[in-house]
Parts: sequence; C-alpha cells; structure tokens
Amino acid sequence: MADVIEIAKQMEAVKITADVQSTMHLEVRLKKGASKHEIEKCKALISECAKQSDADLYNWRSFVVEHPELTAVVDQILIGCQNTPDGQKLLLGDISIPENNVHVYNVRDGDAFATSVATEDTESATVASHHWELPCKAFDDLWENLIFDDNIKNELLSFVYALLKLSDRGANSNILSVNRMVLLHGPPGTGKTSLCKALAQRLAIRLSNRYKRSIFIEVNSHSLFSKWFAESGKLILKLFEQIEECANDPHQLVFVLIDEVESLTLGRTSSFKGNDPSDALRSVNAVLTQMDKIRRFRNVLLLTTSNITDALDEAFVDRADVNRFVGHPSAYAIYSILCSAIKELQRVGLVDPSAKLDPVSSWQHFTDDSAHLLRLSTRCIGLSGRAIRKLPVLAYSKLSKDQLTLPEFFAVLDKAIDEKTKTNENVVV
Repeated sequence: MADVIEIAKQMEAVKITADVQSTMHLEVRLKKGASKHEIEKCKALISECAKQSDADLYNWRSFVVEHPELTAVVDQILIGCQNTPDGQKLLLGDISIPENNVHVYNVRDGDAFATSVATEDTESATVASHHWELPCKAFDDLWENLIFDDNIKNELLSFVYALLKLSDRGANSNILSVNRMVLLHGPPGTGKTSLCKALAQRLAIRLSNRYKRSIFIEVNSHSLFSKWFAESGKLILKLFEQIEECANDPHQLVFVLIDEVESLTLGRTSSFKGNDPSDALRSVNAVLTQMDKIRRFRNVLLLTTSNITDALDEAFVDRADVNRFVGHPSAYAIYSILCSAIKELQRVGLVDPSAKLDPVSSWQHFTDDSAHLLRLSTRCIGLSGRAIRKLPVLAYSKLSKDQLTLPEFFAVLDKAIDEKTKTNENVVV
C-alpha cells in the first residue's frame, strides 16, 4: 500500500501555471469525413472548451466536448502536459492553451504495407519491414492506455523536443553527440513495443506543421537472417538503403522500430564462443555501420526494444541516447489498468455502467468498490501488463449473463486472477 499512497500523493490536482503553459497540448481527433481545414479555424473555441471541462481533465486522457459546433465533427480531444505526471488531475484556471498547441488530425484506416529485400544470391525476396502512414487508427488509443509507474512517457517526448531545439539552433552533432536512438528493455509484455508505436503517433500529430508526412517502419528482425552464409549482413544493408530513401525527403518524419533487437545485435563477445560466429558478427557490424550512417538524418528516430538486454552488443547499447528499463506494473498501475478495462466493459454494456470507480489519486476517500479493486490489484503484482489486460475478458467469460453487476464482476475477476497466478507459478516451477 505504501507505494500506492506515495504515487497517489504525487497525483493530486495540480493548478497549471504560466511557466508550464507552453508544454500543454490538445490533440483533436476528427470523425471520419470531417474537414481538418474547417476545424483548424476553431482552435480558440477548442481551447475554451478545455477550460470549461476543468473538472474532468486528467493528464494524457481524453475528455468529452459538448459544444454544438464541435460534437458533430470532433471524435475526441486528448490533453497532455510534458511537465505533469501521467493521469494527474489538471486545473487550468485562467490559463488558455495556445492555439499553436492545438493539433487537429484525421486518422488513417489503412493497413501497413510490406517491403521486401533481396540479394543476388538469395532464392527469393524477404519481407524486411512493414510501413505505416501516421497518424493511423491502429496506434491511436495506445498512449492513454499505457500506464507506467514512472514518468517515461513524458521523458521520451521531452527528449524528442530537445532534439528539435538542437536542430533548430544548428548545433554541431560532432560536438554534441546525438544518435536519435531509444532503447527500451525489460521482460516481455510490459508495453515496450506499444510505447514506441504510441510515441510515434503522438509526435506525428504534434509535428504535422513541421513535417508534411510521417511514416513508421517496423523492421522484421527475424526475417533478416539468411540460411546462406554472409547473406544476413547484405539483407540488413538493403533494408537500411530503403530507410535512407525515405529519410532523403526532408518533409517526411521517419520512425524506425527494431523490436526484439537482440535478434540483430547479439553481443560479439558472446558470438566468439559459438561454433560459427562469423555471420552473426557480420550482422552486428552491419547494423552498427548503418546506424552510424543514418544519424546524419535529423528526421529519423530509431526506436528499439529488447527482452534480454544482457545479450546485446556493448557498442550498440552505448549508441542509445535513452536507455530505459520497463518493468512489471505496481499495484497503483495495475489498479489503473483494471479500472480502464472495467470502464470499457461498462461503455459497451457488459458491466453495470452506473457503478463508479475512483481514480487512484482519491485513495484517501476510496469507496468500498474501489478499495475492493485495489485489493484485487495487489494480487496481480508480478504479472505483465499484457497478462493483466487479458484478465477482464477472461473474468467476463466465466459468468453467462448479458450484463454483470460490479460485485459479480469482482467475484469472477478474483477467480481469473487466481487461475492466472497459479498458472504462472507452475510455469516458473
């Protein structure tokens, strides 16, 4: 309970002051078919609506807009401040969000398209990556539903804004070493990949006035290993040539995600212990060489994740500007995850929508239901965020009713948690 109380204290309502006004942003998602050009003229009105919604504003959460000029065209508005903890209650008071910080966007419904690479000696082309045009529907609700115990989301945004300032001021990259690379590492299922996608989505929206287009390239690491000797390094070279081609357009913002990067950057010291390390060594060398080449592009951000950091090549880890561990959620984060899942079940009518749960910042005045959910949350400690998000659906499946009361849902959630924790114990054994 102590860690919950400590974090909850940090999340008491904060009054926004002029010194943080510049870091406050509104992201306005339009309904399908709505004209972005027309809504751009309503930024002052949107900012005013945020002030009128003062009682329901939480950092990096969406809020309801009921203004008649906006309800027909605006799908949702997300409010975010880089200098305020995720989920903290916001009090704008007399502070108005600058119009330049109101970002209007449409989401793209299309799927990713695959790109292939091949060398002269390979039998067939290999799907090396998938490209997404941003902002896209698949990434759009990830950010506000990712809940961490630390301030990692704000830190990543602040890092990118610092890079932009350095570029705008013409800073010498040979003196101020910057690789524009982020490494997130930790156990599986903790949200590393989703955070990379969500970060790219946020930046594509925020920087739409600076860049006409944004593209997200998800590298298929495992496919770049060839059964043919020395071919893996060549395939990696071909992949980065495609990335450079995208980056050559200065009006295009390029995000590159290498998920489970250990597949390509196994430590060279470890490789020497193998029977035939030469191809693995060529792959690592090829990745490092190509990373050094693309760092000259100021419109490229390299995002990498790893489940086994100890296996990564030291030279690769050393190149990361941001190197962050992402672990399993605490009781506070678990409570917030389960709370958001229950609200979604209430929204679709599977759980009684009249039942209310308190935000964790109200821990001193928790209702009985909220206190019950917190007790259930503490039993989930040690589970990954991915596993925790599966629990509500598993729980609902245990009782054959169209709509559950909150006590009924808690009863089946208790059973689902018990099953999951026992399964994990058996796997560990």
